[in-house]
Amino acid sequence: MTLDVAIIGGGPAGAAAAISLRQLIPNGAIAIFDAGGSEQDAWRPGETLAPGAASILQSLGCWPAFRSAGFLESRGTRSVWGSPEPYENEFLFSMRGSGWRLDRARFNHLLRTCAGTAGAEIHYEAPLRGSEYADGLWHLQLSTSDCRARFVIDATGRSATFAVQAGAQRLADDKLAGVFVLFESAETGDTLIEAVEAGWWYSTTVPGNTAVVAFMTDTDLIREMQLNTPARWNELLAHSTPTRERLQNATAKTAPAIFAANSQSLSQMAGPGWVAAGDAAMTFDPLSSQGILKALRSGKLASFVAADYLLYGKASSAKYEVMARGEYAAYSATKAEYYSLEQRWPASPFWARRRSKP
Repeated sequence: MTLDVAIIGGGPAGAAAAISLRQLIPNGAIAIFDAGGSEQDAWRPGETLAPGAASILQSLGCWPAFRSAGFLESRGTRSVWGSPEPYENEFLFSMRGSGWRLDRARFNHLLRTCAGTAGAEIHYEAPLRGSEYADGLWHLQLSTSDCRARFVIDATGRSATFAVQAGAQRLADDKLAGVFVLFESAETGDTLIEAVEAGWWYSTTVPGNTAVVAFMTDTDLIREMQLNTPARWNELLAHSTPTRERLQNATAKTAPAIFAANSQSLSQMAGPGWVAAGDAAMTFDPLSSQGILKALRSGKLASFVAADYLLYGKASSAKYEVMARGEYAAYSATKAEYYSLEQRWPASPFWARRRSKP
């Protein structure tokens, strides 16, 4: 099988790239190779879609399906950060509208369905095993079969599987991770952020009477505090204030699960006949609430790079990389500024590490 574009990864970045490519190259042979199964994804973090998503979902033709999916509108974030007094960061005056709280598995499935409707092939349970460039084509070894592609978009998330095989390196800026527990809860509040001495709490409610709660700190501190055990996680939760209060009538339905949340970028985000998109190119701190929107946007931008290469023989990958690095630099400056607002625990290793960042 020879494709015009092989997209490795079927999350938001991969689906957005596929849909956009079918608009740009209507007769192009476009395929998504996803490592998961054809059923909805297993649960994973990523519950907030920031304001501004409506325009890109409309451009992809997914907005009607999104609006009918029953996701929860989000009007802002409540934060306890820098002082014990909470404050609201409302989207009320945002020119880009409200945000949304998602059932992430259903959202990913919705996007892949839109990609399939647009004409992209979707192959499940097809993780990438190896890749090689020869005779003007990428030769891809997948668990299900082999294929050739004139262009490849890496949308494999944090692992950046294809890009790493092509010689890129993952450059981590910190060791942030989240210890997540899902609760059964009828409470329908927006996202709450609560800074504490060893890190910060994140909680929000999503469709299905589910509250997502995580303690965010560095991986070595997670090990030191043994936060993978329910007893130690609950002990830490008991010392929080608004986070504990909003969970008074909620019941935990999962054990603590650890997910990486560190900021990272690739040493090389594009090369001859390929480009990385979404979390494969760079990952943002969950504080930004920009991860999914970034993935949709970069997936669409990656499709433009692929179309330039295939239709016009233009190598616009360098321009894409300059844009991506500028975005990551701006994000890093904003992240450092926001973390610097919290000065209450000068002896805390977690906060001291953030203060040492430029």
